[in-house]
Amino acid sequence: MRTTLLVRALFAAALLAFAAGRAVAVGSDAGAISLTFIPSARGEAMGGLVVTEANDYGARWSNPGGLAFIDKEVVGTMFSKLVPGLADDVYYMYGGWVHPTRSIGTLQVDITYLSYGESQAVSEDQQDLGSFSSYELSPSASVGFRFLPNLGVGLTVKYVRIDLAPADLLQDQGGSGSGTGSSWAFDFGGLYRTDRLRVGAAVTNLGPDITFIDAEQSDPLPRALRVGGMYDFYRNEAAEIRGGLEIEQSMVRWSRDPVYHLGAEFVYAGTFALRTGYLNDAEGSVKGWAGGFGFSWNRATFEYANVPQADTLDRPHRFALWLRL
Repeated sequence: MRTTLLVRALFAAALLAFAAGRAVAVGSDAGAISLTFIPSARGEAMGGLVVTEANDYGARWSNPGGLAFIDKEVVGTMFSKLVPGLADDVYYMYGGWVHPTRSIGTLQVDITYLSYGESQAVSEDQQDLGSFSSYELSPSASVGFRFLPNLGVGLTVKYVRIDLAPADLLQDQGGSGSGTGSSWAFDFGGLYRTDRLRVGAAVTNLGPDITFIDAEQSDPLPRALRVGGMYDFYRNEAAEIRGGLEIEQSMVRWSRDPVYHLGAEFVYAGTFALRTGYLNDAEGSVKGWAGGFGFSWNRATFEYANVPQADTLDRPHRFALWLRL
């Protein structure tokens, strides 16, 4: 039965890795895939270009250095089914709260939850032993501050837990592991801003390998380096037009081809935004256009993104809602 349980849980994990090949350049090279999903619907709509646009509820994920330039409290959430039409109980949820202070910079706390869905436990003689859920959970805390007037730097510390299968079901069959694993990690980032130009860089998920199932199996965290730039080509009281490029490189396997994120945004009167982008992950076989929109009213913003995945999977939808407090 131990093998049956793990096959089911690992199948869900492999399916997510396949679906998320577009999310980060480390894809199937690493574990803890929940750390690779972009929580910003705005960034997703621009082809995954996020490292220069760290200015909302997901700022620390985009670039912890961007927290330094947020001067108002923000809270927000994002939800997305990851393999629509194939497994409705496989989904991603994120919630973040950003709080500026006068003394130590801007703080952020957030939590990520990734559901692998529900699986059925079946014994070797095909007896039904009930169902179980597999998931990943990752809380984090961040701080960003201005190192120079135009330069923000930031740090994130995070914990990640992966629960593939119940410990009692595995151990009853002589398993050497618990079916769960955990690790700690750090992100570092910097963002340089002028009136129209933003240049950012972030190193993410630096931490020890995560071990689960048994002592012989471990996976590196999805360590990655992202570097990018964004420029405001046109801006007045009525409209804004900007565009940029981001390059993402796996630090798990440096020989892996980088992933390119190209994005653009049009904002009308500060209330309505249209976004598009292109993602090119040649090695992950994920190439395609992304798109979406945003609408702001008073202090609330609703955002939507539709993004590319592997050719055999439906395109997922990202929905986000955030508030300026």
